[in-house]
Amino acid sequence: MYADKVVNCIGACQAPMLTIDVEMKVLESGQVMQVMTDDPDLAERVRAWAGENGHMIEEEHVVSGVTTLIMRKEAAAGAEAK
Repeated sequence: MYADKVVNCIGACQAPMLTIDVEMKVLESGQVMQVMTDDPDLAERVRAWAGENGHMIEEEHVVSGVTTLIMRKEAAAGAEAK
């Protein structure tokens, strides 16, 4: 799947949740972010953060210890399909 923004948190990644939050704010509603991490705890925090902020995790893959999460930014408030 195509991602509008990729955040690589493999290995040493300073303040990964702050980085992910800042990068998601740059995206428009409906755009896609890919997050890669080799830290299972970070993957769990990203899942929880996405749910709390209304973002949808569309895909999740684990290959060779690296979790890749594909998230779609939440729809803008009041922008429901007609």
